[in-house]
Amino acid sequence: MSNDIAIIVNKRKIKVCHNITHTLLEYMQKGFFSKEAGGILIGKENKSNENIIINHITVPMPKDERKHNRFIRKDKRHIELFENLYKKSDETLRYIGEWHTHPEAIPNFSCIDLKNWKKISKDSKGDVKFYHIIVGYEAIRMWEINNTLQVRLIKTIFWKDVGGN
Repeated sequence: MSNDIAIIVNKRKIKVCHNITHTLLEYMQKGFFSKEAGGILIGKENKSNENIIINHITVPMPKDERKHNRFIRKDKRHIELFENLYKKSDETLRYIGEWHTHPEAIPNFSCIDLKNWKKISKDSKGDVKFYHIIVGYEAIRMWEINNTLQVRLIKTIFWKDVGGN
């Protein structure tokens, strides 16, 4: 069973709940014929200290495009699920970012990933930071992107350190 992941970025703490880590592990690409998977990250941000808890995730849906080295989130149900969770939470949940898998041990973002992340940041209102996860078969990595479109790797977490693999 996988555990929670705790990341500290400057003074901000980001917790990825164990149910999310478990889902990411389930979709990890394990073979040559496996397809990329992905979705959106949803969670709560504490306005007083900016800490984030990622406690919801969407998973691949029928209208998404999935290939060995590409995932394109096309299914509208990702957004519908987020909007339903947002309303049920009395608007306390927020969109945190995107996640997807890569068929590599320690994943790096592609130019397509970067273009998508920059578009998300440009389209957002205010000074919001987004966090994106790419899942590899030995590690997962998280990047932060802000409204100035600066991207930085904030953490590499090896599966062996969180109870995966």
